[in-house]
Amino acid sequence: MRSSYRLLLSFPLIASVTCSAADPWQSLKTLPRDTDFVFVQRNLTCPSGRIKTVSAQNVLVQTALSEVMVEKSSLIRVDRKLWRQVAPSSPNPNWATVYSGRSSWSDLMAMEAFQVLLYVNTTSGKSNRGRLQKATGSSVTLADAFGKEVSLAKPEIARADFVQAKPLNDNQEFYWEELAAARIFDPALYPRLLHLGDKMQVRLYDSALPEDNSPIQCK
Repeated sequence: MRSSYRLLLSFPLIASVTCSAADPWQSLKTLPRDTDFVFVQRNLTCPSGRIKTVSAQNVLVQTALSEVMVEKSSLIRVDRKLWRQVAPSSPNPNWATVYSGRSSWSDLMAMEAFQVLLYVNTTSGKSNRGRLQKATGSSVTLADAFGKEVSLAKPEIARADFVQAKPLNDNQEFYWEELAAARIFDPALYPRLLHLGDKMQVRLYDSALPEDNSPIQCK
């Protein structure tokens, strides 16, 4: 699974990211309606289902049994439900996250294992982009496309977002995993395969928000 994700992000250092990072909530409106997601709430109940509508303050989810209204204020994060996942409460890897409603340094640190592409804005107004090489409790280290590293102390960081592939629908996600080299024969997979507007930014840490590093485990 990790190898598939790193292949998926093999070229983003030169690819454009079209989704605005200003308001993460707006990214929910761009998610496909024929894909299952897990909606993690602050009380750690985690309804699983498909997005029906997104308003300014809530998202309406169609679960297998009923419609569930999830308030923006209670939503910690939204994860793509992996097709191998057997239950909504199964732990999701952090790279499956497509929306985060919190600022969490621990979530950022958890991304180190996957060497994700990060966009980091500093308190001085500088923007940094690179693959995450190291993340500790006090700093992060990024590497650019040429391998040059830069380290940033936590107090310097205003916001950090990671670059995520926009989810496909459930059938396409299945074929993306199964086809491997044969993906070239499925035109529906071309946007992700060729990196044509297939990226979105997901906030991990924002110094302007209260920091929440509590563990996430659905009930």
